Amino acid sequence: MKTLLLGALAAVAAVAVPGISFAATYAYVNNTGEVMTVEAATPNAAIMTAPNIDEHSGVILVDEASDTQLVGDKVPGV
Repeated sequence: MKTLLLGALAAVAAVAVPGISFAATYAYVNNTGEVMTVEAATPNAAIMTAPNIDEHSGVILVDEASDTQLVGDKVPGV
């Protein structure tokens, strides 16, 4: 019984581990024209979960310290 239980736990762990995803930081423009960030596993998830994202905004992956300098800037014309 103990071996069966350990085998079942190992099987559950093996199935669950590939489902783990790592979030990345994405920048986007909100409705007021300010550059904001959101954390998500994929660009599509970032677009879907970004609060107040402008209807014409996409997302860019923020992967370097220099990328974070644009956060908080205003985008003209929005």
